Amino acid sequence: METSKTGLLDPYIPSPTKPWNRFLVTHLLNRTMFGAKTSQVNQVLAMTPSEAVDLLFQTEPPPDVPGTWVTEAPDFNSPYNSQRMSQLRTWWVRLMYEQPISIREKLTLFWHNHFVSEGATVIVPQYMYKQNALLRSNAYGNFKELTKQITRDPAMLIYLDGRYNVVGNPNENYARELLELFTMGIGNYSETDVREAARSLTGWILSGLGSVLVPSRHDYGTKFFLGQAGNFDDNDVVDIVFNQQVTAKFICTKLYKAFVHEKADMAYAQPVIDEMANILRTGNYEIAPLLKMLFKSKLFYSDNVISSLVKSPLELMLGGIKLMNIIFDASVITTRLNFLIAQSSSAGQFVLDPPNVQGWVGYRQWLSTISMPTRSAFAEALVTGLQKNGVPTGFSVDALAFANSFPEPNNAYKLVKDMSEHLVRLTLTPRQINQLLEILLDGTQLQNWNITDPLAPSRVKKYLKALVNMAEFQIN
Repeated sequence: METSKTGLLDPYIPSPTKPWNRFLVTHLLNRTMFGAKTSQVNQVLAMTPSEAVDLLFQTEPPPDVPGTWVTEAPDFNSPYNSQRMSQLRTWWVRLMYEQPISIREKLTLFWHNHFVSEGATVIVPQYMYKQNALLRSNAYGNFKELTKQITRDPAMLIYLDGRYNVVGNPNENYARELLELFTMGIGNYSETDVREAARSLTGWILSGLGSVLVPSRHDYGTKFFLGQAGNFDDNDVVDIVFNQQVTAKFICTKLYKAFVHEKADMAYAQPVIDEMANILRTGNYEIAPLLKMLFKSKLFYSDNVISSLVKSPLELMLGGIKLMNIIFDASVITTRLNFLIAQSSSAGQFVLDPPNVQGWVGYRQWLSTISMPTRSAFAEALVTGLQKNGVPTGFSVDALAFANSFPEPNNAYKLVKDMSEHLVRLTLTPRQINQLLEILLDGTQLQNWNITDPLAPSRVKKYLKALVNMAEFQIN
């Protein structure tokens, strides 16, 4: 295997100083999924790091549809649109919750926040479903091909006014965001490029559940775009954009921020981002080989990368449920997930409805005086089963079953270490571990701890409540 220029993308090889253990497995699964159950951690622990990453990219069949309505003729005035959009949202969050060991849903959300459409603007749930299915089927496929398909996607034609883009009166909205937010980044194109791209993109309208080019609406004149001249159409525009060096660098920066590390100034990461961009370009913009290399790398398992991201509301809430092995019964799962969706929305992430075309900025902006009370209350409710106002959530951790899912539940010190390592990405200090141990013991002697003691479940819950209230629980 070719070694990387920086050395940072060379494969991580387990060693006595950095063994492949629960800590690194949980890091991998938390970054690439919405949390992991102890059983999933155990499954991956038995694999090599390379096998674990390959498992995340296994081919899965498409999920069942959220309802038969997805094939109905779209109607902007249907009285069912709002209800079905809500159904679509619950269906997708359920996929995130029930996913096997796979990166598919995490990447589908990444692309939803990249090629942004807002359900509230698109209105028609069939179109939002179709876009969601497109993002999922291309989640770790070809970025260039996905960009071509999203350019003709009905939800996107509505959201950024592509359906109104006509010869003689070009609408620049999609052309501008294609260059600024989707592929190249600000400063790498001119206003003329935006205008000429818009002319090239003319002619597409909605047609049933899809879209169609109407020749009389398309501009067949010569366009001058990014230094080239020709009678360009939408595919030509994308081809020219993907021939620009900066395009690979732009998306690699975004992938790096989402899955590796983020700071206000990304200059520190430029050498490895440049290397990623070269891999992406030479691989013809195939996403899977790049991400596999990244998740198998020394860089991904380095100390300053682990616990360096802030959990999004969905990562915190869904992740907390999965990390604590909370299982929703099929009869109540819709109610439970709708509660979670409402809480995630209160904390600033309403899935299918990002705030604007730039999507959720994320990182430190997830933490604010508005979002923190909701985040903290939800985390605590996972343990107590109660909302802040005392109303039951209807679900909480089974403390005894959770404790018994670790190797030595009768060893209080080992249990605290194992549970903490499972639930928190930062390595806790000996002082923090001792404080948590005291909370677990709750006045009993260390040697007298026994998981079969009738008081053990309430003591485990006291420990869990203290842990989820630590700042470290907010970090991924």
